[in-house]
Amino acid sequence: MPAASDAPVVFVWPGDLHLETADRENYHAAAWMIDEVNGLIRPDFVQFAGDNAQHATAEQFALFVDLAGRLRVPWYPLVGDHDVHHDPRGEAFRAWCGEPYGAFSLRGFRFIRLNTMEYRPLGLSNEQVAWFRYEVDRAVARGERPVVFQHHYPYQIWESFEGPGMDAWREIVQTRRITAIFAGHTHYGQIANDGRNVCVATRSIGDPEGGPPAYSVCYLHADDLAVACRSLGDRGPLVLVTHPRRTLLAQDARHIVQGADCCRVRVWAEQPVRTVRGRIDGGEWFELAPDGTGEWCAPLPGDRLCKGEHQLEIEAADAQAAALVSHSFMVDRSGRYTAVPQVDVLVKETKFC
Repeated sequence: MPAASDAPVVFVWPGDLHLETADRENYHAAAWMIDEVNGLIRPDFVQFAGDNAQHATAEQFALFVDLAGRLRVPWYPLVGDHDVHHDPRGEAFRAWCGEPYGAFSLRGFRFIRLNTMEYRPLGLSNEQVAWFRYEVDRAVARGERPVVFQHHYPYQIWESFEGPGMDAWREIVQTRRITAIFAGHTHYGQIANDGRNVCVATRSIGDPEGGPPAYSVCYLHADDLAVACRSLGDRGPLVLVTHPRRTLLAQDARHIVQGADCCRVRVWAEQPVRTVRGRIDGGEWFELAPDGTGEWCAPLPGDRLCKGEHQLEIEAADAQAAALVSHSFMVDRSGRYTAVPQVDVLVKETKFC
């Protein structure tokens, strides 16, 4: 794993906003998210998932740009189907938000934003497909890890992920090593692993399903990928196990414990963190030690754990509250691992997509 001194990339991935007017609940939820990003998370950037405006009017885009402009970090919007409502060319989106797809690099990762609304109900033009393939291949050639952002969720219920360019999209993501795919459009939060790729969707800010409005905090550090969900009304520390990698997010042998290792945790809290402790499979609690701003670590006895899945519990406490998270990880000292397709949470119906 990378040295602790190497800086990770942390970004916030909010669900669809669907902004209409400043007196609606989703506007206030979006403002809450922005306040937490500025005051608590302080990420490297915020990536909006699309459907930023409900009907693509100038007034709604003005609301979005005003809110996003309050962020103290860079921010990037995706194009959603509501962002081109009665505006198939996305002229209003371009006028308010800029180009609908693009890419940038940060600390060894190449972040690629796609515009899946070049056709209705979805699709990519030949030009964008060629650009996408070039961006992924160039990133890999430079030793960067590609991360893909797009509005449409490829495993969605009641709406097929089909359209022009989608077969080419599949060829690209199935034959190149993609770190993760982040998608919006669906209003529920879900992480899916098809055995090759990991896809992350966050519960929406506007018209959320499965719980209150939420956003995701995403952590990337070389081969480590971790995601935590923060919901409206959550209080106390936000705790994220950044290593070892969660079983659901493991794509191959790089992402499992193969011997003596370490447990790494990132904690965000409004009050100074007093203690962080953990235990494996319900055993004795052990203490984690501070290791940089918001980082905590402790040895992980992977060389003494049996082959298979194990459960790691982490509790972090500040002066006012404590937070407990449970995290599964895989161990195989032989170094062999094949990802099994799985999903969390299992969703069988949705009102919006």
